Amino acid sequence: MSTTLPISFSVLSTTLDGHLLMVQGRDGWVLPSGTVPPGRCIVLTARETFREATGYDRPVSEAYAVTVVTDHTGTPTSLAYVLDGGQLPNLPRDANKYLPPGAGWLPLAELHEPTPVIHHALVAATRRHRLPILINGSRPDAAYI
Repeated sequence: MSTTLPISFSVLSTTLDGHLLMVQGRDGWVLPSGTVPPGRCIVLTARETFREATGYDRPVSEAYAVTVVTDHTGTPTSLAYVLDGGQLPNLPRDANKYLPPGAGWLPLAELHEPTPVIHHALVAATRRHRLPILINGSRPDAAYI
């Protein structure tokens, strides 16, 4: 019997002066995120979700961090990625003026309760350490659309 492992993602887009592109969540500001429907490409799904939430169209074919989520017995229950949504040198002039409602460039301190994988991704982003997202050993075509 084959079991599909659910895949979730967050997209981390930063500026060198410590701002993150975030969206308003139920409990505060969070990274744009979503889940990948079975049979869909993570890169294409993340790119579409990020564009709809923020108005930015960015290739998201590299990850800052990935974790296997397990239950209390150690059995894998899902995969969670933090994807690279790009880094800007500075906060753009009128940065929030052209974003959709519920999205904004905010200081890192506004990020609501980041998970450990997001903490690791933030460290990797400051060092510009990224991993390519490979599907069956190669980059998906969706990375370059």
